[in-house]
Amino acid sequence: MKKKARPGSVPSVTFQKETHCGRIYVTVTMDPKGRPFEIFVRFGKAGHCGAAVFDGLTRILSYGLRSGLDPHEAVKALGGIGCSFGKDTCMNAVSEALREVLEGDWLRRCLSP
Repeated sequence: MKKKARPGSVPSVTFQKETHCGRIYVTVTMDPKGRPFEIFVRFGKAGHCGAAVFDGLTRILSYGLRSGLDPHEAVKALGGIGCSFGKDTCMNAVSEALREVLEGDWLRRCLSP
């Protein structure tokens, strides 16, 4: 896979999601066609161990998206991952944010005045 170069600026949308780990913010950047390009996750509280895990996860996910990974496959792979606290997990939040970008016209919304 050949990774696409990252332009100097890209449109993005940030979703606030409530999870069992607390509030997280999922930012999805988009390429010129409105397809997900990169993913970033920030936890509401700094220093959370999960932040390190999600930094690694989103780096590899972003690499995949920039290299041709079908974002629908990423949604399927991450969706439904549960934990001992139930289904409202951080993984599901990332999957939901990707799905929302794929189903909505977010690029137009981001670029319209």
